[in-house]
Amino acid sequence: MLRCLAFLLGATLATAAGRTPIDYTLHFTAAASHYVDVEAVIPTGGQAQLTLFMPVWTPGSYLVREYARNIIAIEARSDAGTLLPITKITKNRWTVEAAGQTQVRVKYRLYSRDLNVRGNWVESDFAVINGAATFITEADAEQRPYRVRLEMPAGWTTCQTPLTPGAAADTFTAADFDELVDSPIVAGSPLVNDFEVEGVRHVLVTVGGDGVWDNPRVTRNLARLVEEQSKFWGGLPYRTPYYFFNLLAIGRGGLEHKQSTVMGADRWNSRTRGGINSWLSLASHEFFHVWNGKRLRPVELGPFDYEHEAYTPSLWIVEGVTSYYQHLILRRAGFTTRSDYLKSVSSTFGDVQKSPARLVQSLSDASFDSWIKAYRPDENSVNVLFSYYGGGALAMLLLDTEVRRVSDGAKSLDDVMRAAYSRYSGEKGYTEAQFIALAGEVAGQDLGAWFKRVVQTPGEWDYTPFLDWYGLSFETPKPEKSVSPNGIEPPDPPGGWLGADTKVQDGLLMVTAVRTGTPAASAGLSAGDEIIGIDDHRVPAGQLGPRLGAYKAGDAIILLVSRRERLMRLPVTLAEEPVTSRSLKIREDATEAQKARLRAWIGEDPAPATKTEPKSETRPNGLMPVQEPEEAPPPVPAEPLQSAQSGT
Repeated sequence: MLRCLAFLLGATLATAAGRTPIDYTLHFTAAASHYVDVEAVIPTGGQAQLTLFMPVWTPGSYLVREYARNIIAIEARSDAGTLLPITKITKNRWTVEAAGQTQVRVKYRLYSRDLNVRGNWVESDFAVINGAATFITEADAEQRPYRVRLEMPAGWTTCQTPLTPGAAADTFTAADFDELVDSPIVAGSPLVNDFEVEGVRHVLVTVGGDGVWDNPRVTRNLARLVEEQSKFWGGLPYRTPYYFFNLLAIGRGGLEHKQSTVMGADRWNSRTRGGINSWLSLASHEFFHVWNGKRLRPVELGPFDYEHEAYTPSLWIVEGVTSYYQHLILRRAGFTTRSDYLKSVSSTFGDVQKSPARLVQSLSDASFDSWIKAYRPDENSVNVLFSYYGGGALAMLLLDTEVRRVSDGAKSLDDVMRAAYSRYSGEKGYTEAQFIALAGEVAGQDLGAWFKRVVQTPGEWDYTPFLDWYGLSFETPKPEKSVSPNGIEPPDPPGGWLGADTKVQDGLLMVTAVRTGTPAASAGLSAGDEIIGIDDHRVPAGQLGPRLGAYKAGDAIILLVSRRERLMRLPVTLAEEPVTSRSLKIREDATEAQKARLRAWIGEDPAPATKTEPKSETRPNGLMPVQEPEEAPPPVPAEPLQSAQSGT
């Protein structure tokens, strides 16, 4: 059996409350079939009957996932091998008749083919193990120590985990169930590179690089990001190694842990500067959670109840603040230019303004309802589900501006977050009301009415204070004004707008969503309808846009649709598409005071060095070339302030 290396500073396992540890052994004999076999040795403490449970959700991903559904078989035995009665009493609880036994051995097989940031994936080459999806424990006895041992297949060379190494080289320990659940394990032969910040080891563990991903290159940039975030908060809050688990080709997303994060990304991200910046924005978001979310948290998110929802109105703080800073810190670290950052902000403004949900759901309500709405989108979500990620990020930008404005530039959201960390981190936690009161305290003015209007009530937001404080303005795309070269034809008017989201499915043009307040909604068009024609003319699948371009705003048309195999004719009056795509620009008449405030917020790019060879120019932080040695990367669209939802 290969030794499983943890690369973690040793520590002595504390016996929580003097209790004997529960021991787990993970067997991968059927890894090729996506199974992991778990054996748990559970002390009885003299009880005649044990009640066991398995979590139904994992912190950071606010949806009941029903992890017990992946248990294929379960049994309980004595040390002598005698079968003991085990009975399932709820969806995730069992009782074991343990009379006369000092400990019982519970064995169960888990199907593990859920390759994402919160689940388990096991195959012949590697395994990703997340605690909530893996470990059964004694109910109401989580405050005890735990040990985990891995028996790895031949060919696997290492495992990486923030768990503490145990006495044996293949054994790891956790002080309690929270730590066990909060400590992912990646085993196999991943790419591993590390760096130190403030004398603390940080490890980038990449699975699925497949000869494409450049782990050393990304590690160099990641080190700079960690330094900048530590600078923001005033130092790292830990002294043991931190792990970035990087799972490639599984879709973009991330899940935060106290000493690690699990991220999903594209293996091609490391090949260009733009790709690295995109990956770093995700890493920036997840690493910011080291402070905001894991150590500074809403009071409702701890201690954890792993069997029931933990409702909180404050995810706009956990995720909105984090989404705001994930890009701002990249800017401050010199990975992006001022123009890059303003494009990112512009993109977020556009996304929020396109969302009808902002008018019907507040950020507080969106947070509270995350358990039933955020992770269960449907065709109507575009109208009723306001994102506490993107919407929260924009609200926090406005809050940052408001704190700066009412304090005349003396304070900012930076100061609010550092004060919140000082006052509420650790075991205390904060309520939404306490955070709001603290923001006003730091700003020197009661901000309760501002939060009521922006965070706790749905509706339009006033962007004027933000624009005026920094001397910015929105520029909308200017319509074409020139006539044809021969001077005969005027420019075309804007094409007609329907306001329905569509996709081509099996060669059919299908409606996927209808936004509130659009011509499609007024006409009664519905998600699931197939669009067949306009005004008795067939519309080929994929040609709806060009066909509508032949009409103009105000034109009345007849849509021929099929709804549940029934043909219908829907009268529609087309409109002009609202302009939501606007670019933030520095006003020509911006005052010196406004320009100074802008510099205080996002800085100013350094003057470019005089170079005779363009290829030697670097980004402001000096890490990545402006032009890649092989060729200049293609333009990368600006990412909105929030670019991936945690725990997806």
